[in-house]
Amino acid sequence: MKKVLLGSTAIVAAGLIAAPSAMAAEKLQVSVGGYMEQWFGYTSVDDSTGRDVDGFDVKSDSEIHFKGSTTLDNGIEFGINVQLEANSNSSDQIDESYLIMRGSFGEINLGSENSAMYKMHYAPSDFGISINSGDQGDWAALSGSNVSGSGYFRGVLGSTYVEPGRANDSEKLTYYTPRFAGFQLGASYSPDNLQDTNAPVDRNTGVSDMVTFGANYSGDFGGVSLGVSGGYGTFMESASGTDEPESYSAGVTLGVGGFGVGASYAAEDGATEGQAYNLGVSYETGPFGVSLSYFHGEVDNSSEQDTFHLSGKYALGPGVTAAATLGYAEFQDEGSAGSDEIEATYFVTGIRLSF
Repeated sequence: MKKVLLGSTAIVAAGLIAAPSAMAAEKLQVSVGGYMEQWFGYTSVDDSTGRDVDGFDVKSDSEIHFKGSTTLDNGIEFGINVQLEANSNSSDQIDESYLIMRGSFGEINLGSENSAMYKMHYAPSDFGISINSGDQGDWAALSGSNVSGSGYFRGVLGSTYVEPGRANDSEKLTYYTPRFAGFQLGASYSPDNLQDTNAPVDRNTGVSDMVTFGANYSGDFGGVSLGVSGGYGTFMESASGTDEPESYSAGVTLGVGGFGVGASYAAEDGATEGQAYNLGVSYETGPFGVSLSYFHGEVDNSSEQDTFHLSGKYALGPGVTAAATLGYAEFQDEGSAGSDEIEATYFVTGIRLSF
């Protein structure tokens, strides 16, 4: 597998080198964009830790994106994407940072970015705080409880957008084919599950040599839109005595006349095993949208959650959206000595700005 992957990479690289040499028509120019989300809400939380976390709260999620591209005379486009966390984050101030190459051959990403398995995944629409990316954990006060949050983000306890070993934005090489008749394929390779490091990979410790594959279809049939996706990923090497983590994902969305329905699923095997699924329906008309979503996630012999969201949004203007979520979340810990159960009800309103 490793030799095939490296051989394919060499062929693509050789094709780029063999392309007629050309100077860029214009030097790469970088633009600034991104988003800001500010949320205000009230939550009521019941657990057994003795905490008092009921009441009003304000939460933020913002990033500044630096993007740029230039197209050579031979038609090949080169670009960059660097995403800066706009809120203080001591563990990951730069979220993603990667180089992009596009052409008739498809697209190549090189650097710190999610894999093809993650980026090609389809899931139901959700118009408030995200039910399929872990936002409910903030309002349910998961942090600081006795419920184990291990494997929450980018794992099946909190999302169907998964990668093996929760590799997330590890340094990787990804290739996407051109979309043909609605179909597209993608593949990624990462030497390990670490981000923002140029240290050598010691294959005697931890996991190494991750490969993921993604595929999706997007089409329209007489006003009915259909999206289908599937993904698989694994690490080919692991330290002695440990199992290589594997992840699977699938999703389907259907839309007609403003109505949407969708479902997504993910599973993990290896040292951590579990599954997740997300179901949802939505309706959009003009600037208004409403969605009803359900998420279930579980890690075997550890924790599980069930969450329901009723959300709405209203576009106030270009790049300005008001949104709200009424949610109920229940988390249970099945494995630790300090097991706990959280029941949380919350109402959250917010403003999303994109620029």
